[in-house]
Amino acid sequence: MTVVLTVADVLAAFRPVAEAMLSTSEFRSADFWVHADGHERLRRVVETDLVDEGMLLGWSIAGDDGDSWLWIREGERELLVKAADDLQDFIAESAFAWGELRPIPPIAR
Repeated sequence: MTVVLTVADVLAAFRPVAEAMLSTSEFRSADFWVHADGHERLRRVVETDLVDEGMLLGWSIAGDDGDSWLWIREGERELLVKAADDLQDFIAESAFAWGELRPIPPIAR
């Protein structure tokens, strides 16, 4: 099932997931965006644009950068589950939370 989402929709849906997985100070330092491909992380997509299958959700948290492919064909819930799983791995490998396996919150969308 293909879902039509704007960049703003994805960011609004993902921020509460990230907030549940990060400490208050980590979340305050976090920046989230969508970029067009893995080679151009700094070229952010405008929030009113529609999300395409080849885009990535990017983040910078406490000085560490990461991202997650946006798999929109499987629906918004699965997109959020996969992005949360990537964020969980990122946190465990980050300088700010090395080795911590933070739980993924329930995703009901």
